[in-house]
Amino acid sequence: MEVRQMVKESNLSFCAILESHVDVGNLSKVCKSVFRNWDWTSNGGLCDKGTRIIIGWNPDVFDVMVLNQSPQVMHVQIRFKIDKKIIRELWQELSMHKVLVGNQPWIIMGDFNSALNIEDKSLGASSISAGMREFQNCVDDIEVFDINRSGLHFTWNQKPKEGVGLLKKIDRVLWNTHFVVEYPSSVAYFHPYRLSDHCPCILKIPKAEVCKRKSFKFANFLIHKPDFLDIVKRSWELNVDGVHQFRVVKKLRLLKGPLKALLFKQGNLHRKVKDLRSKLDGIQSLIDADPSNVDLRAKESSLTRDYQEASLDEERFIKQKSKVDWL
Repeated sequence: MEVRQMVKESNLSFCAILESHVDVGNLSKVCKSVFRNWDWTSNGGLCDKGTRIIIGWNPDVFDVMVLNQSPQVMHVQIRFKIDKKIIRELWQELSMHKVLVGNQPWIIMGDFNSALNIEDKSLGASSISAGMREFQNCVDDIEVFDINRSGLHFTWNQKPKEGVGLLKKIDRVLWNTHFVVEYPSSVAYFHPYRLSDHCPCILKIPKAEVCKRKSFKFANFLIHKPDFLDIVKRSWELNVDGVHQFRVVKKLRLLKGPLKALLFKQGNLHRKVKDLRSKLDGIQSLIDADPSNVDLRAKESSLTRDYQEASLDEERFIKQKSKVDWL
């Protein structure tokens, strides 16, 4: 009932239900109730204890083809009927799928069973665990990062019978550079979990539009980032045939995607400055009560550098944005 209401209220065109545990014998009845006139599929035939993953979609909007599946994974290809564009959704076992994706837009969403960052847990150790480190290495390897999002930060709750339970962010929506270029306005909404232990997430992908070509402009504070020169060097060393003017224009176009991805990696600059300012205030208050604490002094030094850099980025970005549109 919760899922059907969410599909109806949010006017969805695609829905993935993870860890559904629906008995295979009841699968058809449940899916007809939830998805009504939609098409749907699942990996129920491969699961021992109920269906793990159910996918439903509006056939007027998408063509969906299952490329590969296992008891824990469904790898599907999604084709937008309006503009013939293709995206892919994957869960777990991510590194092996990167080769299949190639240069296609790639979106990855689901329950990863692990936090990615220290701030993704409300309680517990303040250090990176082995599981988190493995997840971070995987994300770096497949070159994806968090999509624009809103709503709740913590997506899973422990809900103990007594006391305060643990909150964690283990559900994520990740995208690659090619998805950023094709669908830059996409955003993931994490809604309250209500009676569930997981937040429902709605991914909004704007309808296809005819893009007007823009002149080459970018957020100039990126030139101070360590990755900037390597990005420019990689694009500029690509072999492009044609006259000199065509080659320059082509390489500038090739730079737009990577530079836009680098900009998205900086996150919300205003929020970043605000968060770092708050953390720096907190550390300095602790130092005031414990002036000889070496560890606190080291954290203050690191936060000060980060805060100064973020503040400078924000100032440069605001000044440029008031003059021109970028990328």
